[in-house]
Amino acid sequence: MRIRNLLFVLLCLPALPAVAMEQEETFTDLTPGTGMLDPAGLAVALSRGDVRAMNNIGLLWSKGYDGKQSHEEALRWWREAAKRGYTVSMNNLGLAYANGHGVEPDMEQALEWWLQSAFLGSAWAMNSVGDCYEIGSGVGRNYTMAMTWYQSAAENGDAMGHYNVAALYEAGKGVDRDYAEALNWYRKAAGMGDAASMRSIARIYREGLGEKVDVVEAYAWHRIAERRFKPHEAREAALNLEERARVEAMLSSSQLELAAVRIEQLEVFTSPPEPEEPMDDGEQRI
Repeated sequence: MRIRNLLFVLLCLPALPAVAMEQEETFTDLTPGTGMLDPAGLAVALSRGDVRAMNNIGLLWSKGYDGKQSHEEALRWWREAAKRGYTVSMNNLGLAYANGHGVEPDMEQALEWWLQSAFLGSAWAMNSVGDCYEIGSGVGRNYTMAMTWYQSAAENGDAMGHYNVAALYEAGKGVDRDYAEALNWYRKAAGMGDAASMRSIARIYREGLGEKVDVVEAYAWHRIAERRFKPHEAREAALNLEERARVEAMLSSSQLELAAVRIEQLEVFTSPPEPEEPMDDGEQRI
């Protein structure tokens, strides 16, 4: 009942022009904070025309609240927020179309929403558009366009954008293969705390891709990567652990001592960014 009442409040809000806004990022591994999705608090935010509240009511419906769940209702709320220029909701709409939540799976529609969000400045969306071009999903495969969008995402501070630029340089897709450039971009992403990039750097040194084989450096990067993987990256973390064990078996005691020093240096270099400022009451990411 509370959610139905909130829906009525939204429909009574005046329409606002779609404008570019500063946005927080879009996340799918949701862990709600206490009260962040409380319907009563969201109702207050809605009365002020807060698009973040609209996004979060969509989140309530998508994740389920008080025994009720409806992806269709989630889409309705996200569309209302998207009309008002809220890129987080545009990203969520793209994810809904990509995953078939409340609609038939439709990658062309997903791409359309991500393009709208990207043109309003969302680095997350820029990277997603790049993904579509790289794999040919919702659009013809085009590695040059993929690289362009990944670089745009990277320029706007997206760590995964940095990683994807590096991966295309390493694979020689859309550009000439260039291991030095790949390493450069992986390092940038690693400096932002991206564990997958750290593992890739370890592979480059382990296999001698454009560099001399350096098992000490490879081991250090594997070790620092295992500290940075997130819970939803468990599979890649497990692979990194296996690779690290194989490298460790090659090292002498003196090499392990050298690696320990290097790990301390990398600990500083790859430290995660400072925690984000607390969000306003009623605000939540998806």
